[in-house]
Amino acid sequence: MKNRTKLSIMNSPKATSLRTGCSVPESGIYGVSHPQHVLPREVTLVREQTFPRCSRCNEPVYFELMRPAPALVNFNPSAFTVALYELPELSTNDEAAG
Repeated sequence: MKNRTKLSIMNSPKATSLRTGCSVPESGIYGVSHPQHVLPREVTLVREQTFPRCSRCNEPVYFELMRPAPALVNFNPSAFTVALYELPELSTNDEAAG
């Protein structure tokens, strides 16, 4: 009998709603996944803002909540004036330093 590997759609990055253009469900530090370009590995995002795009292309960037930010639970996003709209592509030197 052959070993078969089951592919789960839930594990596919395309199945997640945590991607460019979607609303951030929970404030915290998010891991970044974007095979097309080298982007920052983690970003801090605030609930109800929009997940940022790649500055170089229109392909979606995928995110995974790494650490929630409980101190921001009662944070009022409408009072927050800085929003991250796009992630810069990093050079090889930037990646090695980070």
